[in-house]
Amino acid sequence: APVWGAATALAQSLQVLEEVGPDAIGAHNTALADRVRTALDLEPAGSAIVSLPVSDRTALRVAEAGITTAARDGRMRASFHLYNTEQDTDTLLRALR
Repeated sequence: APVWGAATALAQSLQVLEEVGPDAIGAHNTALADRVRTALDLEPAGSAIVSLPVSDRTALRVAEAGITTAARDGRMRASFHLYNTEQDTDTLLRALR
């Protein structure tokens, strides 16, 4: 049997994505990532993904701050999405410093 709750949630999610539109979503995501880059004295890249060299200790601080990233081999990858806010970028930046 279909999972009706999931189907209903999917329909609502797709409606939000359609209303906001891919261009606005992309602009939002890249603006947040570039905000992080600028705060770290890096050049804006126009990408929703930020990759940084970090120590294990810094990666742990970021995780403890409630920010989900991918960290391995001395690098951390943060990617920004429609549901992320400027507050999320502030939390990430505080944890990185």
